[in-house]
Amino acid sequence: MQLTMQHNVLLMKKIKLYILSLFVELLLFVLFRTNKWHIKGIDKFERAINNNRPIMLCSWHARFLYAVYFFKKYKTQNIWAISSTHDDSKIMAYFLKRASIKLIKGSSTRGWEGVIKNMLKVFKDSSSIVAITNDGPKGPQRCAKLGSYKIAVKTGAQIISISCGSTKYWEISSWDKLRLPKPFGKVYVEFSDPMESNKSFGDINSADDLTFFMNNHLDTLDNTIK
Repeated sequence: MQLTMQHNVLLMKKIKLYILSLFVELLLFVLFRTNKWHIKGIDKFERAINNNRPIMLCSWHARFLYAVYFFKKYKTQNIWAISSTHDDSKIMAYFLKRASIKLIKGSSTRGWEGVIKNMLKVFKDSSSIVAITNDGPKGPQRCAKLGSYKIAVKTGAQIISISCGSTKYWEISSWDKLRLPKPFGKVYVEFSDPMESNKSFGDINSADDLTFFMNNHLDTLDNTIK
């Protein structure tokens, strides 16, 4: 009896999260589809895809919704994203699945060992693209974490920054200052060249190089939008 009740509670919670994910998808559709899109550097991304090496696609947490909707809109193949075990991430996970984005479940605070194992497995496929919010899930803001950086270097993955922004936006008062585009503006998405680095796996003791690379690319885009 108790097991049945627990099952029903979990089922109701799952249904609730799924319904919430539909509302999130509708909201994002209205916000992003009423904006005019400007894409730059897609040729760099396509060349990287054809290089027969996996890709770690890097974004800051504050702009990840722009990147997610880009991949939904342009139907990029064989892309993976890390999905946390928190309820808000589960809501997003439903949306990611409907956008044909495959999931690596876990986070840097819960189940990180499993994430590392699965990322290494995914990166064995030279056609794989793993999208990372490098300062997630709890920050500090715009400061890359070491773990995913070392995995990319160890597996020989190409490190590419995807920088996103918009001419009009709301900024949420969260740790990451999450942005949502306002309707009827312009959304900008820009891909970088692969990050150049002479460091080997054993030489990497911090992610400062990656932090600088990503911040420089995003700051350049933001200054262009202004």
